[in-house]
Amino acid sequence: MGMKISMNFSMDQDDLGRYADAADLRHFYESFALSGLEVMPLGEDPQHLVEKDMVTGVHLCCITDWMDLDQAMLLSHYRKDLDYARRMQAEYVVFHVTQVSYAESLTYEMRHSDAEVVDAAAAFINELLDGQDYPFWFLMENLWWPGLNMLDADITSRLLSKVHYEKKGIMLDTGHFMNNHYHLQTPEDAVVCLNQMLDAHEPLLPMIRGIHLNQSLSGAYMKDYLQHPLTPKDDPEALATQAFLHIFQIDQHRPFTAPGVRKLIDRIAPLYVTLEYITRDRKEHAQFLKEGTEALFCK
Repeated sequence: MGMKISMNFSMDQDDLGRYADAADLRHFYESFALSGLEVMPLGEDPQHLVEKDMVTGVHLCCITDWMDLDQAMLLSHYRKDLDYARRMQAEYVVFHVTQVSYAESLTYEMRHSDAEVVDAAAAFINELLDGQDYPFWFLMENLWWPGLNMLDADITSRLLSKVHYEKKGIMLDTGHFMNNHYHLQTPEDAVVCLNQMLDAHEPLLPMIRGIHLNQSLSGAYMKDYLQHPLTPKDDPEALATQAFLHIFQIDQHRPFTAPGVRKLIDRIAPLYVTLEYITRDRKEHAQFLKEGTEALFCK
């Protein structure tokens, strides 16, 4: 099977409202030679835009501050998305392995180590998947918070060894990885840094089954932010807004277009690549896909 290249698509009005009908959505992604969608099932699809044969993967609606929450509630939350993935005959699902509260994301005073988060996540994943007969790959995604962040191959290995599910692997998000490294200034810097990480993870490269391909060069923002970090607000709604605005500054989800991107992909040889972008409208999304596919398809 060759590598499948898709685009991210969220079931929220911002994405749903961009397309007239299923044929329009299909024409849009096929015009960039993409094979389908990685869907985040945030809500209903009243227009029935997403048809079964469009779905390559499903990005589970991940809860990032979860370690103190009720496990039965968490299991029910994720099973809903896993059932959707089964119904849509998705080939893989994506799960974030991280733990961060809104306050921690603003203060950078973390309550848990990478190892603690990875151990808790593996135990939860086993509870979620043991004894189930799901057919899809379960791909665990890195973020730049405590947990799986691809900064230490021992932690990555620890997670993979503790998860029982047979069809397991890593979904490497290139932009999330860049968010750990404030010194990166150019896409070329990012390619070098990613290759260094792959050197350290060499024995685990076959476990990287998927890539969220995007670019995030927010180091200048972060260096400045850490000089004047925000004080978390007491009001939960105000705190959430504070955190989201900050995270959108960090995590840019732009096209990764450096020379060397294709070589990076070939080195990993994943089954799936998702061009995962955050865009304001359909026109900007088309522009980002044009830039991203040109970098990906050039040998």
